[in-house]
Amino acid sequence: MAIDFLINPDGDAFNDEELEDLQAELAALNSADRFIFRNENADAISQCEKAKSLIVSGPGTGKSTIFLKRIVNWLKAYEGSQVVVTSFVRKLVADLQSDIANCSDLSNAQKMQITASTLHKLARGIVEKNHGTKRWPFQPHFRVIAPSWKQMVWEDVVATQTSVDIGDYPWRAFAEQLHNREFKESEDWKKLQQGYGTLCKFYNAAGFDDLIIRAESALTESPGLVDASFFIVDEYQDFNLAEQAFIVKLVEGCTGLLVVGDDEQVLYENLKSGTPSLIRELYRDDSTYAKCMLPFCGRSSFHITTTAGQFMNKLKEAESIKKIYLPLQTDDDGPKVQVIACATPATAVGYILKFLENNKVEIEDRREKLLTGEAKDAFLLILTPQKSLKFFGKEAPIALLDAISVYRPEDRSLTEDYYKLLAYYSLACFPTDNFTFRKILYYESVDEAETHITIASAIEKGVNLCDFGSALTGAILDKCAKVREILESGAETKAIVKSIEEHVSINNPIGLIRNIESNSIVKGDEVSLVLQDDEKAELETLEITTMGAVELMSIVGAKGLSADHVILVGFDNVNMNYITPNAFYVAITRPRRSLHLLTALRSGGSTMSSDYLNSLPPENIDLRKYTKTGKKTEDFPNRASFDQYFKGFKKFKKKK
Repeated sequence: MAIDFLINPDGDAFNDEELEDLQAELAALNSADRFIFRNENADAISQCEKAKSLIVSGPGTGKSTIFLKRIVNWLKAYEGSQVVVTSFVRKLVADLQSDIANCSDLSNAQKMQITASTLHKLARGIVEKNHGTKRWPFQPHFRVIAPSWKQMVWEDVVATQTSVDIGDYPWRAFAEQLHNREFKESEDWKKLQQGYGTLCKFYNAAGFDDLIIRAESALTESPGLVDASFFIVDEYQDFNLAEQAFIVKLVEGCTGLLVVGDDEQVLYENLKSGTPSLIRELYRDDSTYAKCMLPFCGRSSFHITTTAGQFMNKLKEAESIKKIYLPLQTDDDGPKVQVIACATPATAVGYILKFLENNKVEIEDRREKLLTGEAKDAFLLILTPQKSLKFFGKEAPIALLDAISVYRPEDRSLTEDYYKLLAYYSLACFPTDNFTFRKILYYESVDEAETHITIASAIEKGVNLCDFGSALTGAILDKCAKVREILESGAETKAIVKSIEEHVSINNPIGLIRNIESNSIVKGDEVSLVLQDDEKAELETLEITTMGAVELMSIVGAKGLSADHVILVGFDNVNMNYITPNAFYVAITRPRRSLHLLTALRSGGSTMSSDYLNSLPPENIDLRKYTKTGKKTEDFPNRASFDQYFKGFKKFKKKK
């Protein structure tokens, strides 16, 4: 008997009994039949005649394939239509752009009809086209306030608009109001909300948090700002209320809509008030969407997929959407999940170094393929509970960073000195840019009280800072003019930087020389637009687009990424306390071939493995220890002996 495809075109959610029966049928299939069902199920979903579809499925289940299939079907049926695909994660967008470029089922003309963009970049374009909103208009080419500047801007708001203590009205509290589209009604908050709008208008700049609301308002005023008829929206589980309202307005009246997400992969509840209840309500309550699922993980091996699926089943929230998550392959020839006990952080680093040495040829091959564009993903991801490895002590992280540096792409990042110099030069070219002027006041370490008085007075007089006419603003403009003169002198870069240092404080002259030589600030009579602050802000907020063969990053930073192998450090009873079950689930579903969970004693006070170990299926994991002196890995016969290894160290420490 044929198994029903996982699609309910009538809009009903799958009931538990229906899913249990389907899971049993799918679990009984051999590998070949699983491949056939996966492909036929994907085809059925991509050809669904209902205008709106919602796909809820686990990691690695083939969402990108569905995207392409759906786009191809739309453009065949509606010739000349425009398609917009949006996601939070830059790497996903970059990969999709590559997939579209290489799709043989799309003509070159059809490829030009597809826009793949992050949500914030899409919002920025809408606000730019509308020149802001009627209430808060912008001049052309408004700026985006990078995360590194948003606190400064908020302090300007508080200081220039009211006498309240910023400690009682922090930026985070205002950001939550923006995320939730729900503003506090006290007089002080009203003044701050008004003041933020006034200052953003004066700076001709918007922050990431308010950009979404501005875009929604712009679409309300001018519905024709986006002419697409078809939309694909990814990572819906991480949307907040403001983003949901923006998307609803964006897709209003569209011909086709595909929404994709997984409420068990939510990561941004703290960062930007992500609200997984939105996708749960859409799945259970909105019958205008066909409900679909992708049941088989084709990315990760049998043991990794099984481990991840059983882990999430044990720790999932009661309100989570029930779904099917099975390995595409039924064989278990691949390695089990490796849970490694190490006596010290140095020993854990030794384990990683040994892995690098054992896989040197493959890593180098991946490095070459990444450089030529033949590959998109890292060979190895080293994931940490925190952004840094401080919990590993001082020496161990240095050894690890040195070892992986040779496999990472050439550092093309621009230093803070470069951005500082670009600001001075930019203001000399465009003196009416109040936001850049404000940055120069910061770089010049001008007294905050004087800065805020100057800003407030300029706003009150209705003039730009460059026209304020004070000794302070005049001195700033004179210095910027001098910097421009030096940069346009045509001298050698070293001489330019040396002359610049007579006027501007530079922390890393060597790095600045390298930056200028690779990204010249002066290009004819124009300011270099390479990585302007709006692009930099998006990079800072939404992670990376290109990978090295070996990458070290936080668990949250790995959102949307995959690799052949993953080594997760800090798998202990201290550092993993910072990581939610959802984030851990995301981490352990990144690898294709192998997963290693490293517990290093004495890492920030750790004494045991993480309690998450209790939720991993014993039949799919190997419990081992790595001893640096013997440079070997030994198995534990059972969980009791694994735990006893850590207890032995604890007793030894007490005796000592």
